[in-house]
Amino acid sequence: MSIRNSLIGGVLLVAALIVLSAACAPLSATNAAPEVFQATLPPTVNSAPIYTDTPTTFPTNTPLPSETPLPRPSRTFTPTFTPSDTLTPSPTRTFTPVPTIALITPTTAAVFGAPRPYEAGPAALSAAEGWTCGDFPCEDDIAGFLQRIQVPTGYTVELAGQFPGQPMQITYGPDGRLYATVLENGTRNGAVYALAEDGSVERYSGEFVSPVGLAFQPGTDVLYVSARVSERQGGGIWRVPSGGAGEPQPVITDLPCCFDLIDNQPNGMTFGPDGMLYMGIGALTDHAEPLPERASREAMRDVLPFEAAILRIQPHTGQYEVFAQGLRNPYDLTFDTNRQMYATDNGLLTGPGDRIVAVNAGAHYGWPYWLPRGCETCAPKPASIEISPDLWDFPDRSLPRGIVAYDGTQFPANLFDNLFVVLWNGTPDGQRVVRINPRDPALLAEGYTPEPFVTGLIRPADVAVAPDGSLVVADFIYGHVWRVRYTGTETVG
Repeated sequence: MSIRNSLIGGVLLVAALIVLSAACAPLSATNAAPEVFQATLPPTVNSAPIYTDTPTTFPTNTPLPSETPLPRPSRTFTPTFTPSDTLTPSPTRTFTPVPTIALITPTTAAVFGAPRPYEAGPAALSAAEGWTCGDFPCEDDIAGFLQRIQVPTGYTVELAGQFPGQPMQITYGPDGRLYATVLENGTRNGAVYALAEDGSVERYSGEFVSPVGLAFQPGTDVLYVSARVSERQGGGIWRVPSGGAGEPQPVITDLPCCFDLIDNQPNGMTFGPDGMLYMGIGALTDHAEPLPERASREAMRDVLPFEAAILRIQPHTGQYEVFAQGLRNPYDLTFDTNRQMYATDNGLLTGPGDRIVAVNAGAHYGWPYWLPRGCETCAPKPASIEISPDLWDFPDRSLPRGIVAYDGTQFPANLFDNLFVVLWNGTPDGQRVVRINPRDPALLAEGYTPEPFVTGLIRPADVAVAPDGSLVVADFIYGHVWRVRYTGTETVG
């Protein structure tokens, strides 16, 4: 009898241990992708995006695409910005990831060795017509482009190379090459390309559906790319193995996406000073417009937990949380050397809302509560939400895209930590790179205007600081990459 009782007790003990083990097992990332995932889709769209000065209007009751997946509502995280490998979601879901390799934080740049302060004034504006292809030089008319593109006095511009398609965003890799997400053959599908100093180009990794953001993990040659799961549904992040060898591996595949074929999806990415990956993700609607059966403004569509936000991501595990919210389409991100994040944000289809924000953990930047911006069909702000101010509002429909905080020493010292922003659209204030000193008191003064730094571009998509401290700009239409250098030589201590 005692033996029988012992056997029964042993069985019960084993069962209890199994249950306990399941309950106490480390929480895997609920957004982890399946083991096998096919990211490649055949090209089905035969035209690249075209923007005009005339906004496209939609009915206020534009329905949400039915195929858009809903993220799990239970994953509402508390924003934090603690330099740590541990992301802390809600108190009831403690998660301590075990990274495959240690997170490496970037080394902060210093201004020593830069040329002495120099105020060159704004770049001149170019003639809008009279070029070899009418409004612009033709693709192979490099001499015409070099005549058209203007930079401030004391700077020069040159062609750095050309990508074989339409570049979306760019970044430098640890090997000194310029990497870009590039749309191929006039479609929304693309790959990552690498441009060397001698102008040679390599197709580094692909294929992706609507790739946008890319970022190398500090201290490694491991590349992360944001893209879509399919053309109109699902967003994610993929990890490209070291050296581009092998197929990209899905890290996250359940992000909110997409507003339409060309906009509002997982966007630009950058690694922060804490070693975590940060990414902007667009809204699924223009202004949280109600579904057709909910016509009243008071019954607006609910904003999902991870849309219209900047996410903070543990790159090794894919666990993520909301870092800041209330941004309609945060397109690109950058950190300055003071650990301050800045983001570009694209406004409403009717125009208002193009801006830069200085992003702080836990802050709300107002979308979709944009009645004060002139959106009569937007919902009123709930009393419980405190709206953080913009850093700068751009003219309507200028469409700010890429942004970088200058941390090189090739430009004069007074430009260190200044923001360079590309304005995409063909408006009187667009098609250029502008410079903003985010700590300039004049930002608050009436009549302030960001300084035009590179003008005469067609559709500038992104900007980056090269290893030598020069500034490079990628233009979407022909894939040209233009390099801007300072010609002065006197340096600071």
